[in-house]
Amino acid sequence: MPRKYSPANLLPALRVFVVARRKALDAGFTDNGGAIHSIERVVDLLSEAIVYPHLTHINSLKKDPNADCSVNAHRARELGQDVLIEHVAPKRDYSRSICNLIEKHHATDDELINYISANYQLVLLTPEETKRLNKINRTKTSPTRLEDAGIILYSEKTVYKK
Repeated sequence: MPRKYSPANLLPALRVFVVARRKALDAGFTDNGGAIHSIERVVDLLSEAIVYPHLTHINSLKKDPNADCSVNAHRARELGQDVLIEHVAPKRDYSRSICNLIEKHHATDDELINYISANYQLVLLTPEETKRLNKINRTKTSPTRLEDAGIILYSEKTVYKK
C-alpha cells in the first residue's frame, strides 16, 4: 500500500510552514504558542517516510524485529509487555534544527533528506525508561541523551544480567 505522505509532497509543505513560522515569530508569536506545531508534524511524517519507509504506521515499529530498542525494552517485548516509541532527538529541538537548515543554510531537498537520514532515530523504551529520560532531558538534543538516563541500547551482542 503506497504511503499517503512522501518526501515529494511533504518537502514543499514543510517549506511553506517554515516561512509561516518565521512570519509568526517575527510578529511576536512563539513556538510554544503554536508557531512550530505544523512543522513538528510534517517533520515527523517526513522523517518516518525517509528512515522507516517499510512501516505503514509508526506504531508498527513496536513489532519490528529490527527496531532500535533498549535492553529492557527488548526483554519487555519478548515477555509481551508494553514498550513506548521515543524520539532520540526531542521533536521540538529536532524541528528547529530542520528550520535552521532551511532558513540559514538554504538546504536543498537532498540535503534535508541526508540530514534526516543521519539524525532521525526512534527507539523503543519501557515506560519507566521513558519517564526517566524525560525527567533528565526532555527538550534538548544530545548525542548522549540515552546514556545520560542510564539507558543501554540492545544489540545481538548484549549480555543479559541474570
